[in-house]
Amino acid sequence: MPTVRTNSDLYLAMSRFGSSTRRPLEEFLRAWWSTGYDRSDEKALEPDELVEWIHEALDASAPPFERYWAREDLDLDVMDGFSAWSRVIRAQVCDLHEMADAGALRSQASYLGLDAPRPAGTGRRPTSRQWFNLDVASYLESGVIATVGGWRPEFEDAVVDQTPPEPLAIGAFDWTDLTKFAMGAQTHQ
Repeated sequence: MPTVRTNSDLYLAMSRFGSSTRRPLEEFLRAWWSTGYDRSDEKALEPDELVEWIHEALDASAPPFERYWAREDLDLDVMDGFSAWSRVIRAQVCDLHEMADAGALRSQASYLGLDAPRPAGTGRRPTSRQWFNLDVASYLESGVIATVGGWRPEFEDAVVDQTPPEPLAIGAFDWTDLTKFAMGAQTHQ
């Protein structure tokens, strides 16, 4: 029986995962990208399968960053499905690596938003230069909100500015949805 049936269920699962890890976002993304190849033939993932995969990626070993990735043309002109998702994740890994090299991730203001430096020689990337979510927790939570909408506080005495919407039933995530998840995870505020 599925345990993740609504956007609220998914948000709460991702929130728990994000708050339970100290893993740097770049390392998580390299592990998520690597473990994605095991699912690349899937047409879509049920919400429980997505949660299982994220949980797996949080603990999986991450392949090392390869410097040539930054020079690759990762644009999505004719790419879709798993290939598009894979390119988005690789572009995000490159951005984070370059921000770390430039010392930008150590800045107190980094959580107000940063632009990836993308130095000379960088290949085309399908993602925005702008980043707002630089840790695993905010990345995962923002990915849910950007893809399937808001959430509803599921604890007593939650403090909110307005009555939150009722949870919405969600279905399977295809690779287009997962690509939107990753892009929204980076830029959703």
